[in-house]
Amino acid sequence: MRPGRTPFRALVAVLVVAAGLGASSLAWGADTDIRGVIIGRGENGSVIVQTDSARLTVAMSDATRIRRIDGIRPVIVSSADLIPGLRIKAEGILDTDTLTASKITFSREDFKIAAAIQGGIIPTDQRSLVNERNIQEHTQELTAQKAAIGEQAQQLATTNGRIAADEQKMVATAGAINARISNLDDFTPLKTITIQFRNGKYDVSNSDRAMLEQFATEARATSGYMIQVKAFASAVGPYQLNQRLSLERANRVTQILQQSGVPPTNVFVPAGMGVTEQIATNKTKQGQAENRRAVVTLLQNKGLQSGN
Repeated sequence: MRPGRTPFRALVAVLVVAAGLGASSLAWGADTDIRGVIIGRGENGSVIVQTDSARLTVAMSDATRIRRIDGIRPVIVSSADLIPGLRIKAEGILDTDTLTASKITFSREDFKIAAAIQGGIIPTDQRSLVNERNIQEHTQELTAQKAAIGEQAQQLATTNGRIAADEQKMVATAGAINARISNLDDFTPLKTITIQFRNGKYDVSNSDRAMLEQFATEARATSGYMIQVKAFASAVGPYQLNQRLSLERANRVTQILQQSGVPPTNVFVPAGMGVTEQIATNKTKQGQAENRRAVVTLLQNKGLQSGN
């Protein structure tokens, strides 16, 4: 069954509730553990995590242990599983707004939720979520300033003037953000290619690799472009295996695109779609082969293009 597009408001509710666990402690320069939701990628493989009180960068090294908890059993996973929408617990040393993690854990159920989000939301919605949260933070600051007016009656005129100025800045900021979101939300698909995989494998054949390299060349010649990668598995075998296999396929295709000159910032977060969107019957080998695929789409951002 083809899943529908996850409503943006529903995603906001998921992330806000998940982030409610928050950081258990924020002691700079000391061993610290935080709980929150990944809202994006940072530099050098890091991830951006929103807790109930702060937005932190979680940095990783070769020594960082990343574990998925399946019931009571920890399973070793890679940083590729740390996708936006995933609720995690991170332990390490906190320095200002960066936590250098020694250990990161998350549950199998939370990973399923994040994977479903990845399958139904486009990255412009993720940007919308971040921008909306910024507006909410500004609104909270403005409310606190208004509450202080009641305690500073003698300075009412001065304080009211400051609040009025802040409100004008707030309106201008919100207008600029909303205008930018509208532009970024207007993508036009230009070209789509399909990469096939062998049963149980995520390696790309030489012929498909050549097709990806040519695709990357065409993309880099397109102004205001982005690339979307969605990978699938046939509905044969265990669910967890197919979910992991589809994500490995999406990551492998993305890796080849980046090796072919496509910057990471021009590729949406690769989506492992598991056994969703089956396009052929799984009762035959031919049908299973058609379902083992990655769909790569070149899109042009009309908002960015109009700004050139």
